[in-house]
Formats: sequence, structure tokens, C-alpha cells
Amino acid sequence: MKTRGERYFVKLARFGASLYDKFLDAEPIRSRLEEIASDLVSKTVKGPLLDIGTGPGRLLAEIHLRNPEIELFGLDISDAMIELARNNLQNIPVNLQVGSIRQTNYDSDFFSVITCSGSFYLWDYPEESLEEIYRILKAGRSAYLFEAYRDINKEEFQIALKNNLRQLNWIRRLFGPLAVRESVKKSYRIEEIISIIEKTSFADNYFIEKIKLSGIPMWVRISLKKMPL
Repeated sequence: MKTRGERYFVKLARFGASLYDKFLDAEPIRSRLEEIASDLVSKTVKGPLLDIGTGPGRLLAEIHLRNPEIELFGLDISDAMIELARNNLQNIPVNLQVGSIRQTNYDSDFFSVITCSGSFYLWDYPEESLEEIYRILKAGRSAYLFEAYRDINKEEFQIALKNNLRQLNWIRRLFGPLAVRESVKKSYRIEEIISIIEKTSFADNYFIEKIKLSGIPMWVRISLKKMPL
């Protein structure tokens, strides 16, 4: 099977993880994580929350800032990323693990909320991974995936991206658009996302909504609910 990107992150060096962390620590990327954190906190008061593909842990930090009662868990396929997350979150109670969402050691019906932001399109086995999310999610609760999608309105996207670039220094203005366009290029079309979900246990209980993050219309919020038996 041709990998969508997981193998590259498994081998990610510490230098690469540090560069990625620095990339996240800038407007408007930081504000994107702030918006996602606020959205997630509005959906839960307490209980365990899992961030898949947590990277350097910046989303978990933003969630803790807004509600320290939420129990934080982070999962990432990269040793380098988890090492960096442990450093970034050393003053925050958090459970961090290296591993793939395709198969985890979490208990069934454990998490009150599960999320990921910008990693779903990289999963080599998306259907199996969604089934694992279904297993470890509590009945009656939801997972929320914030993902770029390919079939965007290109004109609207270009205008919003240009406005965002004004907030960045010259280095990020040079490389930022390349990273954003590459994410869109590799992401799924909405119809492809639907096709994946409908092969899983979430088939009858999902909702996909186009949203803007940091003012850029390239995102969808995928809500996946596990209904009680």
C-alpha cells in the first residue's frame, strides 16, 4: 500500500519536529489552534480528551488554558514529536503516548472527546483508524476532526491566504503558502471523506461542516457521534 505520510513522521528527526513547532508558534497558525481549542472546550466540561497527531502538544496547551478540568491525552506516531510535547507540556498534567490511532491500548468507551487537527488525511488506514476511535469513544459522545479539504473555492481561498500572509515575517511568507497549498493538494475531497466514513461504524451519525479557521476557508469540521446501544 502506498503510504499517505505516516512513515515520514515515524522517522521524523528532532530537528524537523523543532522546525514544525516553531512554524506553529506564529500567527495566524496559533490563532487556528486557539479557535479549535475554544470549539472543543465548548463541547465538554470535564472528562478525558484525546488529541490524535498531537505533534508538539500546542492544541492540548490551549485546551488546558481554557479548561484545566479536562483530562488531556495526546497520541502521535513520532517519537520526536512526543518528546517535544513532553517538554512543552511539562507543567500540565497530560498522558502522552507514541503510537498510531489504527490500534491503541486505550480502554473501550474511555474518552469523552476525541479530536485531531490536520492529520486525518495522512492516515494510511483511515477506515480502521475511525473504527478504533469508535471503540475508545464513550457512547453518546463525539469525535471532532478539523481537516483541510481539496475541493475549496480557490478564489476565496487565495484572497484569505493573502490577507493572512501579511501577519507573517518574510520567511513564513515565503514558505507558508507552499505548506498550506501542499496540505490542500494532499487532502481529501469532501465526497472522499464521506466515502471513508460510510464504511465505518459512524456511517449513520456524522456531520461535515465547512468552516473558516484563522479566516481561511479551507477547513471542515467532521463530527462523528457514537450512539448508545
